[in-house]
Amino acid sequence: MKGDEMRNRMMFLLREHGIYNVLLPVAFLSLMILPSAALCASWQPIGPEGGNFIFSVSNPMDANEVTAITTSPSPSNVYRSADGGISWNKIGEIPSSYISDVTAFDFSTLYAITSSRCYRSTDGGVSWTIASLPYSEGYAYRVCVDPMDSSKVYAAGYISDYQSYPYTYNMAFFKSTDGGMNWSSSSFFTFNYFYPQDMTISRSNPNVIYIAGIKEVMIGSSYNYYGALFKSTDAGETWTDISDSVESERSNYFYSVAIDPTDADKVYVGGYYFYRSFRTGRGSEMSWERSRTRLNAYAIDIDPLDPSRIYAAGYESMSVSTDYGQSWRTHNGCVRSSGQHVEVAQANPSRIYVSSYAGLYKSPDSGTTWSPSCDGIYAASIAAIAVAPSKVIVQNSGYLMEYRKARTATWRDVVTPESCGEVCDILINPDDPDTVLILEGYG
Repeated sequence: MKGDEMRNRMMFLLREHGIYNVLLPVAFLSLMILPSAALCASWQPIGPEGGNFIFSVSNPMDANEVTAITTSPSPSNVYRSADGGISWNKIGEIPSSYISDVTAFDFSTLYAITSSRCYRSTDGGVSWTIASLPYSEGYAYRVCVDPMDSSKVYAAGYISDYQSYPYTYNMAFFKSTDGGMNWSSSSFFTFNYFYPQDMTISRSNPNVIYIAGIKEVMIGSSYNYYGALFKSTDAGETWTDISDSVESERSNYFYSVAIDPTDADKVYVGGYYFYRSFRTGRGSEMSWERSRTRLNAYAIDIDPLDPSRIYAAGYESMSVSTDYGQSWRTHNGCVRSSGQHVEVAQANPSRIYVSSYAGLYKSPDSGTTWSPSCDGIYAASIAAIAVAPSKVIVQNSGYLMEYRKARTATWRDVVTPESCGEVCDILINPDDPDTVLILEGYG
């Protein structure tokens, strides 16, 4: 098969199989066009390494043991490192095309959630059991587990009413008391739109649960978006909407929420700004203080041994506070894309892992320096590819990368132009390999 014909057939297959939702290594893209298994055996993965990481957890007894999970497409992959993230091996698969959230009771017991299913592993992610949620009563997107009882699992989502216009959304809350095998559900509040971005449960008082997200409220004839924050003090039986006590300004969405592991009254909310709670006196209502500068805190974690130290993942940045969130030191450009999960290693709190849409990153020194930590993981999201005799160019998780076969045989970033959408095709001039054309847009 000629080179152009092979390339055209490959691009056709990718589009037919939903390229915008495909998560594949470059080598696997090539395997799709080979006519037999014998030829497939001659291919080797060349990268780029990484992928869409959604979660990581370290062994509380050994900081060198780390589990990381990537998502999209089916299956989601589970990887294990025994050397602190230097190298990785695949240990399991979650049989789902999209995992929206993962939580851990300990290093062995993990729960993963999709809109209508819960997956549980009791062997550290090697194997998983599946249970259905009552999807007729809503869809679940965030999950947490009681830190004292692994049989109690909670999930947050929404249930919508499409029978009337304008459509309405309620916050849906799901509860399991048998380790995620069976679920009950209930709904609270009514909005024109609602989506949960994060949920957390207190380690010092497991009856206290928070859900953070985005809600839409119609005021007059206009739709207005606000940050949403809900609190329960009875393990989800009842809920209070405390959003306005935190922030009443429009479009200040809430992306993350965390509770001090030693004090259920110390709560932190991340969004365009960072918010921390405080009480002015015994028995007084909770008040909130907003950071002076924007952090875009998409994910938060707290040092388990020193709760004054807080880590917040933003867009291509990490921020560190050493005074309970009053002030911050921000490191820009240390991670790629938006952070989805922050993990402070319990056995060695100076070691931090950040899961992002474009890779897994590690700091060995309490957030001062950062580096990619995904060697050997081939789960990159390839949306477009171009091949020339001397190089390969791909669009990897929204970024353009180049692989020069005749030089170092490694991947490097190339300039990604201002984008109006996803790069969906790349062409290299056969007469001048340094001239590259890209097609971008939403299709």
